[in-house]
Amino acid sequence: MTMKSKNWLIMGIILAISLGLTFTLLKKQEVHYHAGFQVYIDNELQDFSDLKYMQIEPCGDVEHEEETESNEQIEKAHLHDGVGDVVHVHRDSAVWGDLFTNIGFPIDSGSRAFINSNLVEDFLSHPIQPYESLVILSGENSEINEKLKNAVTREQIEEAEAKSESC
Repeated sequence: MTMKSKNWLIMGIILAISLGLTFTLLKKQEVHYHAGFQVYIDNELQDFSDLKYMQIEPCGDVEHEEETESNEQIEKAHLHDGVGDVVHVHRDSAVWGDLFTNIGFPIDSGSRAFINSNLVEDFLSHPIQPYESLVILSGENSEINEKLKNAVTREQIEEAEAKSESC
């Protein structure tokens, strides 16, 4: 092999490696995790297990369709499989407000919220983290400590993950 052909071979290998690294870094990282939540309005736990709150299409199934703004939004945070207290997250940028936007459930601006039993200001802008548990209290609520003790646990989230049919 001549020196010239060796140089071309080395340049070709470097180019292939560079392209591979660039593609890997630019490719969207797969995001998929879950968190728990509950909403109490005037002491009544809201039930989000109704079909109207569920995403029917499988998560991340946009290979054959163009990624639209609405697809991007719904992938941030949604519910599946009739489980109304475990949110599925598929975007790093997902905040709790995305979930309530996507399920069409407005949250009163005067609501108080606790994440893992800690009071959180501006909770709708708070990023959803894996296995955390949000409890929202709107209106008149009593026995707050009891409600916080009954928040969705990591074990309940993991149980929902194991049963998940859609994602």
